[in-house]
Amino acid sequence: MAAKKKAKAAPKKAGAAKAAATPKAVEAKVALRLLETLPPIDSKRRRLYLKAFSDDQCMDWGSATKAAQVLADAERFIGSVAPVLAKKSVPTYSKHRFAWLCSLVTELADAVNADQSVDDAKLDRKGIFVRGDKLRRRLADALYAAAHGDESLEAMIASRNDTPNSQSSLETSLAGLLQLATNLRRSDDGELLADDVGLTAEFLSGVTSSMDALEAANERRFDAAGGKDSADTNRIEGRVLREMNFAAGLLKRAKDEDRTITLPPPGTALTAVRSASGASKAKAKAKAEGIPDPDATPPPES
Repeated sequence: MAAKKKAKAAPKKAGAAKAAATPKAVEAKVALRLLETLPPIDSKRRRLYLKAFSDDQCMDWGSATKAAQVLADAERFIGSVAPVLAKKSVPTYSKHRFAWLCSLVTELADAVNADQSVDDAKLDRKGIFVRGDKLRRRLADALYAAAHGDESLEAMIASRNDTPNSQSSLETSLAGLLQLATNLRRSDDGELLADDVGLTAEFLSGVTSSMDALEAANERRFDAAGGKDSADTNRIEGRVLREMNFAAGLLKRAKDEDRTITLPPPGTALTAVRSASGASKAKAKAKAEGIPDPDATPPPES
């Protein structure tokens, strides 16, 4: 009897091992809880808050850190800020701006989960490739229909309508055909012909969106497979770090007037990028003032 019980238990162990191999989804539990108590972010505030830091600035910090660490730091950070704002009014840091930071933390959690789903990313990439190739054929067919009798345009279509054998070649073909369709619509006659064959402004906008999705899926697959944060994730984690730094600076100045304010812990990631940014600025200043860089490789002796 004991042997039979062992035999039945074996499949459960194998199933458990398979489940353990699947990355566990992360959650921004603190951020989600706080957002239920904070004012909503409207489109105008979102637009203005986004302008505070450029994508390049966010990429600069995000590419130097790991998203999982930033997420953990951010959850502790906002968990420390919330009680302060609940008890005190900080004139320079509104609850709307804090809600914006919390919403960014939830977006970062979503991005981390997307990067962890390597298999899903591969499947999504295949689906996007198939849809992209269908768009390529439809785009080419429509262009040929519009170009009927125009041998010069037909030749340009043929030169850009290669059957794709890779992700990059599909992107190249789509970009070339899209440019031809866009050029066609620039004249009154061309716009009429384009509309006749379905090359409407709305359709071309859809082609552009498909190309963006194709590029993003390709980039995410390679980054995820290599254990790296994707570019999209780097941007959002960098923005989270920038907003944390912004909030910390305002709270620190507010503490100068009210010593009862408790400062949030910056965390490992923010401390690291602050240090790197400070060192970079110091080197740039020294270079401008003609001070030799001590870390530079010395010139060979003559």
